[in-house]
Amino acid sequence: MGKIDLRLGDCLEIMKTIPDKSIDLVLTSPPYNCGIEYESHNDNMDWNDYYLWCRKWLYEILRLLKQDGRFCLIHYLSLGQSNNRHAPLMELNHICTSLGFKHHGLAIWWDITLTKRTAWGSWLSASAPYINSPFEGILILYKDKWKKDKQGKTDINKNEFMESCSGIWKIAPEHDRTHPAPFPKKLASRCIRLLSYEGDTVLDPFMGSGTTGVAAKELGRNFIGIEIEPKYFEIAKRRINQTMENLL
Repeated sequence: MGKIDLRLGDCLEIMKTIPDKSIDLVLTSPPYNCGIEYESHNDNMDWNDYYLWCRKWLYEILRLLKQDGRFCLIHYLSLGQSNNRHAPLMELNHICTSLGFKHHGLAIWWDITLTKRTAWGSWLSASAPYINSPFEGILILYKDKWKKDKQGKTDINKNEFMESCSGIWKIAPEHDRTHPAPFPKKLASRCIRLLSYEGDTVLDPFMGSGTTGVAAKELGRNFIGIEIEPKYFEIAKRRINQTMENLL
């Protein structure tokens, strides 16, 4: 089933205790800086401060990845309204490449439930239309080499492989709202099956309610999860432990 290592605390400090070049895949979705009320994190930073903070944990991720390690970063493509709109994933891609990550590509998660909307801005007018985006991006990067050094056991089927490589992922959202910003397990499973082998080590430094960990355990990967909020850490630990029991 693979090993698990769950740690409560600040990922900036905890990642410093993990050895260099020890992680095969990082899959995470950091706080989006969109005003969610967390107990242990300010989700309403000045954007310059937010990107400076991101640069710190991105540096640690680069250090931890093996030379053929991959990184999936989930974030909004477009966020905000009026004159305060941002394209976080584009900015984070720039930061990543400046640190030394190599850019491989971008998958688009099409949240099909967001296509019905009522906020139009100026209705039938060029005055101030509001352009809504029901998409999030999965930025796919790697450390040094894209081709894996060693062959391993792959567990992705033909249909999912073809859909994954198309770059447009039509996946329903997560309905379990134990966390204010969950992504679906199917999305995590897809990234893990597409980009890692059975027995590889997966890290999620912003573990939240543990979706990446649940998927990693079900797919026979080792997992390291870090979460700063005690409430969500306990939820993640319970979900992952239950997954392990179900697999016995």
